[in-house]
Amino acid sequence: MLLRSSQLSVGNQAQTKKIAAAMAAVFVFLLSKVLTMARLRQLPNIELLAFFLLLYVFFCFYAPYFNTASNLENLLVGYSFIAILAIGQSFPIMVRGIDLSIGSILALGGMVLFDLSVIYEVPGYFAVPLVLLVTLSAGAFNGVLVVWFRLQPFVATLATLAAYRGVVYAISGRQLFPDMATQPITDPWMTGWDSYLDIGGLTGLDQYIELPWLPLSFFLLVGLFIVIQTLLSKSQFGMNFKIVGGNPEAARLAGINVKMTLLSAYALSGLCAGIAAIILVTRLTTATEALGNGMELTAIAAAVIGGISLQGGIGNAFGPILGAFLLGTILLGLTLLGISQFVQQIITGFILIGAIGYDKLLSELRIRKIREMQNRSRA
Repeated sequence: MLLRSSQLSVGNQAQTKKIAAAMAAVFVFLLSKVLTMARLRQLPNIELLAFFLLLYVFFCFYAPYFNTASNLENLLVGYSFIAILAIGQSFPIMVRGIDLSIGSILALGGMVLFDLSVIYEVPGYFAVPLVLLVTLSAGAFNGVLVVWFRLQPFVATLATLAAYRGVVYAISGRQLFPDMATQPITDPWMTGWDSYLDIGGLTGLDQYIELPWLPLSFFLLVGLFIVIQTLLSKSQFGMNFKIVGGNPEAARLAGINVKMTLLSAYALSGLCAGIAAIILVTRLTTATEALGNGMELTAIAAAVIGGISLQGGIGNAFGPILGAFLLGTILLGLTLLGISQFVQQIITGFILIGAIGYDKLLSELRIRKIREMQNRSRA
C-alpha cells in the first residue's frame, strides 16, 4: 500500500493510489515552494541549521538505531505538531509578549473535538472548523486581556492557562460520562488525519534505501510554514508584527493599528494550538484532561532557539520549526544513547539558556550598530 493509517482502512487499492497520488502532488508542490524560498534567501537561521545537521550526523554515528527510517518517522510524527505550536508561540513573542496558555488551549481544542465526535457524533468536517474557531477565540481573549485590560502578557496568559484547563475538566466527556473512558474517535474523516505517505514505494527508491513514511502532519506543517512565511515577508499585515514588536510607539505614529496587531498575534497563537490539537487527538483517537501539559514551555523553547527574539520585532516561520526538530533530535538521540531523562532536561535547559544569551548578545550588537549609525549621521 502507498498510504497507511493506524486507524483508517481504505476499501480498495484504486482509492488508495488516488489518495497517495494526491499527497505526492502536494508534497512536490510544497517542496518546490520551500526550495524557492531558500533560493530567494527568505530562510535565515543558517548557523542553527548547520548546528542541527552536525548534531544529526553525530547521533547517526554514535546513537544506536538513530539512523533508521523508523526513527526519522518518529521524529516527524512526534515533533511536527510541536513545531506548529512553536510557530504560534512566535507571534506573541514577536510583539514583545508571551503565551503561557497555549498548552491549555491545545487541551481545550482536543476536548472539544473529542466531545463533538464521540458524544454528539458531529461529522469531522464540521467538528474541525468548530475546534479552530474555539481555539482562535481563546487566543483572541488573551489578546483582549493584554490590549484592552492592559494586563502584562505573562500575568494574563498565566491566568488563562489555569482557566482554560479548568474549562477542559468541566467539559470533559470522561467526567460527564465515565463509560466513555475507553471509547475512541472512530469517524473515518478524522482518523484519516493520521495517514502516511510511502515516498519510497511511490518512487521506487525503497529498492535501494529504506525511507520513512511521511505523516500527514508533516505536510500540514510545511503548508503552514509556507503560508506564515509568505505572510511575514510579503504582506503588510505580517510585517506589522515585526514593526510593532520593534517599536510600538513608532508603529502607532506610522499609522499601524497596534491594538489589532497585538490581538491578531494572540489569536494566531490560539489557531496554531487548535491545528496541533487536531493532529494530536486524531493520532491518539482520544483526549485527556492532561493533554498539552508542559507543551507551552517546549513551544517557547523551540521558538527562542529558532531565533524569535524575546526583545520583539525579529523572527520568521522557519526558525521555530528548526528549533522544534532540534529539540526532538536531541531528546531522541540522548534517549537512544541511554541518557536519563533528568540529564536530558538539564541539557535542554542549558541549550535554552544559550539561545537566550545569544539573543541578548545579538540585541546589544544591533543597538550598538544603530547608535554608531546615529553618531555618524550627526557628525
